[in-house]
Amino acid sequence: MKIMAPLLISILLLVSSIVSANQLTTISHLQVSTKQAFRISFTTSNKPRYKTLSLAKRYVIDFTNADQAFAFSQSDFTHIPVQNMRIGKKANHILRFVFDLTEPCTIKTTIVKLSKGPQYRLNIEFKPLKTEKTSAPLTKTTPKKNRKLRNIIIVLDPGHGGRDPGATGPRGTHEKKITLAIGLDVRRDLRKIPGLKIYMTRTKDVYPTLSQRLYLARRVKADVFVSIHADAFKRRSARGATVFALSRGRATSEAARWIAERENKSELLGGVDLADKSYTLRSVLVDLSQTATIDSSLKLGRNVVNNLKKVTTLHSKRVEQASLYVLTSPDIPAILVETGFISNPTEERLLNTRSHQLKIAQTISQGIKKYLIDNPIQHTLFTARTFGGKYIVKKGDSLSTIAKKFNVSTTKLKQLNVINKGILVIGQVIRIPAATG
Repeated sequence: MKIMAPLLISILLLVSSIVSANQLTTISHLQVSTKQAFRISFTTSNKPRYKTLSLAKRYVIDFTNADQAFAFSQSDFTHIPVQNMRIGKKANHILRFVFDLTEPCTIKTTIVKLSKGPQYRLNIEFKPLKTEKTSAPLTKTTPKKNRKLRNIIIVLDPGHGGRDPGATGPRGTHEKKITLAIGLDVRRDLRKIPGLKIYMTRTKDVYPTLSQRLYLARRVKADVFVSIHADAFKRRSARGATVFALSRGRATSEAARWIAERENKSELLGGVDLADKSYTLRSVLVDLSQTATIDSSLKLGRNVVNNLKKVTTLHSKRVEQASLYVLTSPDIPAILVETGFISNPTEERLLNTRSHQLKIAQTISQGIKKYLIDNPIQHTLFTARTFGGKYIVKKGDSLSTIAKKFNVSTTKLKQLNVINKGILVIGQVIRIPAATG
């Protein structure tokens, strides 16, 4: 028996892990309802386990037993007091949904067992506080359908400048010259796209501090922040472009850690002063501000990487992560693009050519545009122009019948709505492209 005991324990642990894996929840659908209350409903494969947190005009729900493999359409929150939803993977089997509210609300959650199969529905009901105070009918608090559309704000940050030349190549080329030229080219490209408003941290040879760069992004309420740099390394053979997003922990490679040290050396790491806050509140605020934003930054970064590889060598084929101060502004998806190694004689010459600068700029602007299409920002001119409208799935609908109705391809509908298996649910919101045919 003593010999068999370790084997028995191993078998029990294996069975336990299999049971635990089977209990993971898959979130298959999200539905918005305004019939009796402002409600968002998640359909789950089994009874969900979750934690919630409310902070003024923000609501967070963490599914603590959720599988990361799920797909559903990004819903339109026009008629409820939710203006945006972001998703991030907080930890293994923990998915975080962050809802930005248009006004403070009381929030109630309920779980309903569905009649078909083992599925459940988690209902989240939002009740605006002003409704409670005035006891006014619910319909009076509904946001206006004709809400004024706004521009999407993009902040471009050409690195270094003025008294800070950045890295210097073997032939004497300063990084600040390359980053400004490419930054101006990106601005020129993006200005051609209706619905985008572009700001730059510098348009000439001056030096804004890292804090001033972040302050501009916060002041103009940026939706996207892109910092542009040119890499350098002690070995002249190092070459290729790299895209960085923020990392909450250690950098993901030795190169990323080296870059983090180089880019941060001119100024101390910092941020919002939380000295007077409790340890718990500080932890919650920092974690909340990073989880969903980092996930969005990685999506933005992957779009830029996919375009960069078409026109230049990549130093890293994935989005690297590092603790770079210029990427730390909460709630703003941000990336840093290292356009190549200025310390490499060949790449230094290439980065000095206008044709290559224009190609790099175009890949960055195309990556930003693709990100905005894949992750539509509600109530903006760009989104309204890009998407022709929405369609709510009814009984008997299929992707092919909807595609035929609006004269679009089934493939385009799948891509636009992130539908992998072609399964639709009654009440599901389907986005229809503006350009048909």
